[in-house]
Amino acid sequence: MAEHKCRACIVYCMDFRLHEPLDNFFADQKLDGDGADVIRVAGAIKSISRPKEARDREFLLEQLKVAYELHEVRQFYLVNHEDCGAYGLEDVVDSPEELATHREDLRVAKALLKDRFPGTEVYTYFMRLSGKADLVD
Repeated sequence: MAEHKCRACIVYCMDFRLHEPLDNFFADQKLDGDGADVIRVAGAIKSISRPKEARDREFLLEQLKVAYELHEVRQFYLVNHEDCGAYGLEDVVDSPEELATHREDLRVAKALLKDRFPGTEVYTYFMRLSGKADLVD
């Protein structure tokens, strides 16, 4: 079997409005040429940080484990976006409340991944529908 590795795994929402902005993000991060596993699930980061059902988190963590073990991924990119329907914050788009909610979920998800997958780097981003992606620590 041929060796197949990639450097990163990207987790983000399935929202169709992100297709073009995320293609640009991949290029900016040099992920389009290096290869990356991509996981797209509605409200993905929310499902890691505070899932409705425990199985939602476990499903995503299992997918991340496959990338980590099979493809030897050592970088995870977690991307949330404004006006995400999974969050139900449509009335507060582009507000401090929306950003604070996403920041906290990204922080929790990052800590969980760092604990679960030793030796990895985890980058967290909040993306505007315009395509502007801000690194969130």
